[in-house]
Amino acid sequence: MRRLLNRFSSLPIPFKIVLSFAFVIFTGSILLAMPFSQQAGSQATYFDHLFTAVSMVCVTGLFTEPLAYTYNLFGQIIGLVLIKLGGLGLITLVATIVMRLGRRVSMKDEVTLQQALNRGSMVNFRNFLLSVVRYTFMIEGVGAFFLAFHFIPLFGWARGTFTSIFLSISAFNNAGFDNLGTTSLQGFVDAPIINIVIPLLIIVGGIGFSIWFDLAQNFKAFIAVRSWIDFKGHYRRLKLHTRLVLNWTVFLIIAAMVLFMFSEWSNPDTIGSLDFSGKLQATFFQAVTLRTAGFGTVSYTSLHLFTIIFMTVFMFIGGSPGGTAGGAKTSTVALVVKLLWAEISGQQNVHYQKRTIDREIVQRALVIVVMFVILNFLGMSLMSIFDESVPLQYLFFEAVSALGTVGLSADLTPELSRASQTVIMFMMFIGRLGPITIFTALGQFDRKQKSKVYATGNIIIG
Repeated sequence: MRRLLNRFSSLPIPFKIVLSFAFVIFTGSILLAMPFSQQAGSQATYFDHLFTAVSMVCVTGLFTEPLAYTYNLFGQIIGLVLIKLGGLGLITLVATIVMRLGRRVSMKDEVTLQQALNRGSMVNFRNFLLSVVRYTFMIEGVGAFFLAFHFIPLFGWARGTFTSIFLSISAFNNAGFDNLGTTSLQGFVDAPIINIVIPLLIIVGGIGFSIWFDLAQNFKAFIAVRSWIDFKGHYRRLKLHTRLVLNWTVFLIIAAMVLFMFSEWSNPDTIGSLDFSGKLQATFFQAVTLRTAGFGTVSYTSLHLFTIIFMTVFMFIGGSPGGTAGGAKTSTVALVVKLLWAEISGQQNVHYQKRTIDREIVQRALVIVVMFVILNFLGMSLMSIFDESVPLQYLFFEAVSALGTVGLSADLTPELSRASQTVIMFMMFIGRLGPITIFTALGQFDRKQKSKVYATGNIIIG
């Protein structure tokens, strides 16, 4: 065992992260496949358990067999552990436990953790890591407390409490799993507590850990001076990354709400039969769940084609770096959009709020977006070979949902062939680890090789 640990510690950082996730997935699939984890009438095969483990650890929410009818209480608790390990990462939790015991973590392991959390600085990293874990459990606890006001009267103390805890952890980690049945949260489309608490947990978990602390620090200063008049001044004190993520998160949620309401307002199979308050709640919920959460309060098989198309685009963007969300990430896509605008307007550099963004960062953002596009089309193309009868828009929706670790589906995942489900498993795994691995690999490549410069060549484009 010691020899294995020594070999693991000597591996490059990307391999450490990948192997830690693969280890959790394999162990989780074995535990889920055991008879003591399953319901008496479960028909799931090991493939189904493996698919579920991948989806849980990659905090996606897609499934081939419904969790509520497959796993008993013990199996669902294992599922929660897998979701927690996937949301924060095995390395993060182990390092936190070691730190709490007063032991030192090597500089190499700290760098691994830094890459796993997409954190750009090692300053106060120990306190940052401990705070992330502490506040994560605290926020999930608060979410479960408020959800209990709805589920305890509905299911009783025991089941209501556990359901509240399960949904709170799943929502905060942007996992999209529920233990209610096969229709996600469609039965609660007009329940105010569900439509407020779940989206707030999704947002808080998806904006990124570093943004929490930047907001908390500036909020304390804001309250201390009681300067409500100088709100803009305090807002400018936030880090540039924080402002970018907050602006884009708000913009994406509002834009998705407007488009969803415009498209589905009169659709009787989604929100057409609801009153204005119900339509507003359902629209807000769907807009937020596109940040890679995977819950749904309406049937996605009943959506108009336009809704499917724009939701696919929003799922591609996903959440923000350094959090529990997936996707290409808000800040990454924002930089690519800024790059396009700079090219159109004749600017040589990319600017945001009177700051010039480092060219290397913009280049990496473009690489990530292009790779996500290629992987999405590759996944969709493979599934179209294995399931040729399925309409292309639903295959594309499924592919983007898997790679973006969103977890939304038009009730398609269980109906796909095993080959397509295997493609989805690989896409979920790549989607959860892709951006981390890309950043790390690019960083190592830059350090190992010098840039080459040849004689200038000319290629005609456009």
